[in-house]
Amino acid sequence: MAVDRCPAELKAKLGVFEGPFEAPFEDTLNGAVEAWQWEEQADRLRIIAPVLDLEKRSAERASTFRAIAAGVHLIRGVPTRLAETTIRDWVRLHELHGSAGLIPALRGDKGKARVLFTREWDAGIDLPFDRRASIAARLTREARSMVGVDGTSIREALRLSSDLLCRYSAEAGSVLPVRELRPLCQLNTKWAERADLERFRLHYRARKDHKAYQDKAVGRARLALADRPMSLLQGDVHYCDIAVVDQAEPIRLRLIAWLDMSSLFLWVTPVLLSKGKGITQEDVAESLAHVTMCDHGGIPEHFYLDNGGEYSALAAAMGRLSYLAQDRFGLTLAKPYSPTSKGSIEGLFNIVEQVFRGLPGWIGGRRDNKKSANKGQPVAPYARGLGQLIEDVGACVAIYNSRPQGAGSRLRGLSPKEALEMKIEATGFAARVPSEEVFDLIFSRTETRTVSQSSVKIDNRIFHGDCLHRMMPGEKIEVLLPLRKDRGYAWVNLPGRAPARIELAPTFAYGDRAGARYQASLEAASNRVVRDLARDLDLTFSTFEVQKQVADMTPPRAPAPDLWNSPRVIDKTAPRKSDEELAEERRRETLRKIDELDAIIAAENSKRAISDGNR
Repeated sequence: MAVDRCPAELKAKLGVFEGPFEAPFEDTLNGAVEAWQWEEQADRLRIIAPVLDLEKRSAERASTFRAIAAGVHLIRGVPTRLAETTIRDWVRLHELHGSAGLIPALRGDKGKARVLFTREWDAGIDLPFDRRASIAARLTREARSMVGVDGTSIREALRLSSDLLCRYSAEAGSVLPVRELRPLCQLNTKWAERADLERFRLHYRARKDHKAYQDKAVGRARLALADRPMSLLQGDVHYCDIAVVDQAEPIRLRLIAWLDMSSLFLWVTPVLLSKGKGITQEDVAESLAHVTMCDHGGIPEHFYLDNGGEYSALAAAMGRLSYLAQDRFGLTLAKPYSPTSKGSIEGLFNIVEQVFRGLPGWIGGRRDNKKSANKGQPVAPYARGLGQLIEDVGACVAIYNSRPQGAGSRLRGLSPKEALEMKIEATGFAARVPSEEVFDLIFSRTETRTVSQSSVKIDNRIFHGDCLHRMMPGEKIEVLLPLRKDRGYAWVNLPGRAPARIELAPTFAYGDRAGARYQASLEAASNRVVRDLARDLDLTFSTFEVQKQVADMTPPRAPAPDLWNSPRVIDKTAPRKSDEELAEERRRETLRKIDELDAIIAAENSKRAISDGNR
């Protein structure tokens, strides 16, 4: 039923609400109605209200139109003069669609680019639209690539894009002279905003400056603290930004840090490195020993470590620890090159560095940092000596552990030391502290060695042990080497049995009787092994006798052979000649010699005849 077309009397009887908020207007709108549209609809309805009840085509109605057009009206709080044609259009829309017809429509092109580059270029370029659109798509992509791939500034990207636009326009067929085309192609920051160039700098940071990207762009998951101390121990290596020089040689300071994730209590081991040196597995094990052997530390239930090679040996160590303790101990390796995967300890380093700023030689991440008393000069290195530097690092860590954190932090106003003490008391925590030998057995690495002379060679040093006397020379065995340096012992991994300890062989001086006694003990140990083996042997046993017993001495079975008719000899001499044959050969030899003598005599006679007998 078209209620809007009913007479006023019928509307009054039906109780129809004649106001700005009416429903049948779906076809007259372009999208959802916003608040300003409702406000303007009410203003329009208020302005034309005097005309609506007057008879159409009457003189009174015409004069009312002129009177409304002559006045000034507030539309959305702005004084506005309206043309009479505009007022008549509003009345006509109200008559056709009711109050819904007075709602102003949204722009159909809202949110769409109405300019390809600039108004000047769009109006002045002599190219068809398809070529313009092709140039716009190509140049937008290239400008975004300048920022997103190379980190080019917006100003430089606009300058280069203006030059490219001039060239692309000429290549597309523009006949405008260069002196007219160049100013026409000058791009402004509005185009850069429409192309959203700045947003593509995020790609550049992610690919070329990953640290800044992780620090500023990537979100962080907030983790709750563990209820029990040493439930989770997080480890990482931190590059300390302090310039250190010892005897004119630059020294790098690294910190191996361990963070208890129940209290954020921190242990730190400083490592001094000269040129070409780095953190190794041995350094990590030495640092971890300080944590596991202190009263408020011990062996944690779970490790969360960096994925660097210096921590790789701890995965196998957790398996040995679980076997020895008959309990499960876990290990998680963080995602490589991802500070967000170990955000707790990475964020803590930022806090600790605020303490390190007070030390001499602080460079704040840059060796050429010029923030010093002497402008333009590099920061003076730490010159108090390496011993004092180690003490100062320990003091900085103690300052962090005793400094209360903010009330809004995870520690809620407590210091890490106070939080650790509170949780130790609340949970009845007692550190699981291993002995020196047990620690070295747990945190060791496996290597393969060859047994020779009841010993193995490790780092060009000889190790002896009772288990090696039972090994065959040349046998390959698996050796467990402590990650800590210069421990003087190792273990042989025996299948199905506990690891057997071997020790570094001592070195004796010439003439030292202790050396002779040690040599005698080695020989006695080998002889004991031989005697132990002899208990399971029959010393009267002879393999030769057994071989004779199992050998078949009878000749092979075969049919009788054919007998030879000729002598069983091979004669390869010349055949024998008879006496007649020998006599004939002698006669022939005599005749041959007579013929040779006759030929010689005949030759002499012929020479004489030629010379008339003269000689």
